[in-house]
Amino acid sequence: MATPVGAVKASDPWEMALIHRVIRRGFEQARVHVLAAGAESRAAAVAAYVDFQLDGLHSHHSTEDELLWPLLLERAELSAALIRRMEQQHVAIHDAVDAARSALTAWRTTPTAAGAEPLGAALELVSARLVEHLGEEERDVVPLIATHVTQAEWDQLGQKAFSKFKPNQRFTAMGELLATARPEEAARMLADLPAPVRGIWWLFGQRRYQRFMKSVEG
Repeated sequence: MATPVGAVKASDPWEMALIHRVIRRGFEQARVHVLAAGAESRAAAVAAYVDFQLDGLHSHHSTEDELLWPLLLERAELSAALIRRMEQQHVAIHDAVDAARSALTAWRTTPTAAGAEPLGAALELVSARLVEHLGEEERDVVPLIATHVTQAEWDQLGQKAFSKFKPNQRFTAMGELLATARPEEAARMLADLPAPVRGIWWLFGQRRYQRFMKSVEG
């Protein structure tokens, strides 16, 4: 059994609020792009953007399921009911994600304006199910992370989630984070990256992300 961290603040999980804003914005933008005039003419790019949002949500939640909830159940026993509720909300959200993936497959196969409506509705359902969950997680779970999870464990969680992206999605992940972040958040995030990674982003990644988004937006 792991040794409890105790009541002293053990980590600074500031990124959680940013990641949640990225998720909220991403699903809103995905729906906008799917329903936009002429989306069927750029269906491959739009579908890739929707895929990225669905994969990103899966990587975030599956990593919490694998690493975060077990830690908190062990170390914050008085909050067990809250953690179980988070797990149940994940199940409901991912039922909606599965429905969105099915709608995406159908639209990608036959991309029409009429066919975009079911996909738009499926993405809207994901967003609706995220509202309660993300708000409760920010309000009630983040303080538990700060108290019961060490900084090293929190950093490992972030690295694990990011590693689940496909290689061709990683520049998109970076671009979406920076597009959503406030200036001080962007500066802090970039400062935490190894210098070679920052260099790759500025030399190649930023332009690749911008080209991708132009193909999505038309």
